[in-house]
Amino acid sequence: MKLSQIRITTTVALMKASVQSSKNKKGRMNISKDIERQCEIVGKYLGNKFLLECISDAEECLDNSKKFDEIMNKFESIGAKFSENVEFD
Repeated sequence: MKLSQIRITTTVALMKASVQSSKNKKGRMNISKDIERQCEIVGKYLGNKFLLECISDAEECLDNSKKFDEIMNKFESIGAKFSENVEFD
C-alpha cells in the first residue's frame, strides 16, 4: 500500500475507535493492536528511508567538495548531538 493509503486506513480506524469510546463513555480512545502494529511498520519504513537518504548524502559529500563544505558548515552550528525528540522544520 502507498503511505497515503495507510494513513487513510489508520485515520478511519482511529475515528471508529473514537466513536466506540464515546459510545462506551470511557473517555479515552482504545487503540487496537492493528493500529499500533501499522504505526510500527510505518516508523520502521520511514527510519530506513531516512537512513538511506543520509547514506546517499554522505556518499555524495565524499565526491563533491562543495556539498561537503555545505554540510560541514551546517554541522558546526549543530554539533555532534543525539536526540530522542524530533521537530518538523
